[in-house]
Amino acid sequence: MPYSGGSSTTTGVEYQNWFLTLLFSYAFFEQDYHIYPEALRTSMIKVDDIVVKSKHGDFFYSLKFRSPSKNLHWSHSDLCSQDILLDFKQQLIATPKAKLVLISESNCYLFSEVFNRAINASGSQDIHEKLDNEFAVDVWEKAKHVLDFDDFQMIDFARRVTNRTLPIEDLKYLVRHRFMHVTNHDLVAELLLSKALECSSNKRVVNKLVINNWLQERTIPINFSNK
Repeated sequence: MPYSGGSSTTTGVEYQNWFLTLLFSYAFFEQDYHIYPEALRTSMIKVDDIVVKSKHGDFFYSLKFRSPSKNLHWSHSDLCSQDILLDFKQQLIATPKAKLVLISESNCYLFSEVFNRAINASGSQDIHEKLDNEFAVDVWEKAKHVLDFDDFQMIDFARRVTNRTLPIEDLKYLVRHRFMHVTNHDLVAELLLSKALECSSNKRVVNKLVINNWLQERTIPINFSNK
């Protein structure tokens, strides 16, 4: 099985399509939720796998099936080799209030643990105390050097960046679970997965109205069960 970080492999494409299907399931139940699959890079979009604009803010998703290394963990060198750190930095500069999310089967210690500790710091005077141990400090300092940030900028960066570790089987379960109280839930999930593949190719913006139109075209009736 390939371990490439991006979505250029068959498995990477499948992973991206299942996550996109999960986002479609969110849009189905929410107004003002707009999904931009494979957004085109511009001066304002640097993290371009999937962009979501909603009432909760703007979210830029970087999808990487797994880290390049076989330990299935995003190390400092992995984050650098896949340009994740620098892409996230450029996105933060372009959209300072956006949320930046790494989605992967592999966990990222920097994003999930070190940053989670760092957001409680007030600045350089207490950042090392909040990071708690030498290893976390070392990971912090390496990232700070690559990003060319001071501690204040890094703390702000930490507040904007998250990592969600989602195995592909969990994505499939979450999609089905979202529709478990909807009639024809299997048909709905299959339809959205097929549309995820199409939308990744044609870069179509998707929202609740678009999804409702898909269901009407396929004549799939939707009713909500009380079970």
